[in-house]
Amino acid sequence: MKISIWDKWFIACMLAVSISNLQSQIVNSKNPWWVNLGAGPSLVGSTFSMNAGMVYCYQFEHSMISARIIGVTNKNPTVQEIDPTQINNKFSDYSVLYGPLWQSKQSYVSVGAGIGLVRAAYETHESISTHTSLGLPLEAQWFWRPTRFAGIGLYTYASLNFEKHLFGMLMCVQLGMW
Repeated sequence: MKISIWDKWFIACMLAVSISNLQSQIVNSKNPWWVNLGAGPSLVGSTFSMNAGMVYCYQFEHSMISARIIGVTNKNPTVQEIDPTQINNKFSDYSVLYGPLWQSKQSYVSVGAGIGLVRAAYETHESISTHTSLGLPLEAQWFWRPTRFAGIGLYTYASLNFEKHLFGMLMCVQLGMW
């Protein structure tokens, strides 16, 4: 899968924000931040797919702002050998969300909603068609943090948009400072 200029731009911005937050966190640990990295199953409309994603989260008080980038595809080489006319769906979800966060000493649960952009590419043997749509992203997170800098958990999401609705789950590793 080729990485578009938008993907590169988003990743560069996320890294810049992470580095600046890391510097401020070393001095002041009142506002925790972390990055979730994961993969898992998803649905694009009614088609089973796989996805991978990165979610940057920043906590203040009992609220959280998160920015996510998720890539989804149903491309399967085995199925393509059987049915070469199958359309390959590739989606990118770029979203910023806000919501409440509930936490205990070693875990937290959060939900959020926001605004997002979905880029879709439909690839057949003969052509590629691309579309972009605004969306309403939703998220729910549950994480267990056995240490101060690492955790594991589940990130579930939905993106309600004008192209095709996306639903999925990421099994994640979490790294950050809290």
